[in-house]
Amino acid sequence: MVARERLPGLAVFGTNSEANSLSVDERMVLLETLIQEGVPATALMPGTGCCALSDSVRLTAHATALGCAGVLMLPPFYYKGVSDEGLYRNFAEVIERVGDARCRSISITSRRCRRCRSRCP
Repeated sequence: MVARERLPGLAVFGTNSEANSLSVDERMVLLETLIQEGVPATALMPGTGCCALSDSVRLTAHATALGCAGVLMLPPFYYKGVSDEGLYRNFAEVIERVGDARCRSISITSRRCRRCRSRCP
């Protein structure tokens, strides 16, 4: 699909998909299946942000190990009133644990992390 349509890439498990309805294991298998079925890993930027930090780490590590171009990480959206410092620490902790900085943060509505833009890679 990506190559045939000449699309530059595919963001799976993002805010338009049903990622929150899938388990971590299901998301990992689906990502592997996309690659096995011919979608280049370098064209994929899967959403790996979860409410549980350990789930975000697991999904991000898996995507980078498969060679994905990067990952998209939602902020911990379920929790209200998280400070900019808290958001930064969430993203930084995932990057630190995974050991790979190919992540791009995205914001939804008012959950913007202004300080992260200047501090995160």
